[in-house]
Amino acid sequence: MEEKNNKIDNSNNEKKTENPITQGFNNLISKMQKNFKDFHQTLEEQSKKGIEKWDEKQEKVKRFFQTVKKNWDNKLNEWNDEIKRKGIETREQWEASKQKIAQDFENWQEKTKRDWEEGLKQWNKFWIKSSFLFLFFMTPILVVVIIIAIVITMVD
Repeated sequence: MEEKNNKIDNSNNEKKTENPITQGFNNLISKMQKNFKDFHQTLEEQSKKGIEKWDEKQEKVKRFFQTVKKNWDNKLNEWNDEIKRKGIETREQWEASKQKIAQDFENWQEKTKRDWEEGLKQWNKFWIKSSFLFLFFMTPILVVVIIIAIVITMVD
């Protein structure tokens, strides 16, 4: 009977010595799995936000071009109406109208260029921020993977 109890005590002692290592390893694996799931969820959320922002930006670009086309059409109609209304009679009037149209066209080009540059800056800021967030989340995971790889190669 005592031998049986000694054997049970010995096996319990062996389990206790093995248990912290396996328990620690299991905890490490479970934490890594949890962190990976959290990271995966964060990436999905960031992707969804990125897609939403992409759609927003795409709508803004569409609206921009629609507005530009509408403004251009309005200007052309305005110029045509102005030319018809005045019924240009003299060369001086014709030159003045040409200069006004040229000036209006240059102003329109400048406004369009400024709008385009502003939209492009917003677009670039969005991608820079997204890239930084991706690196921010990936760096800790890469460090953990590298450390695990080093530990595994040292054990062998």
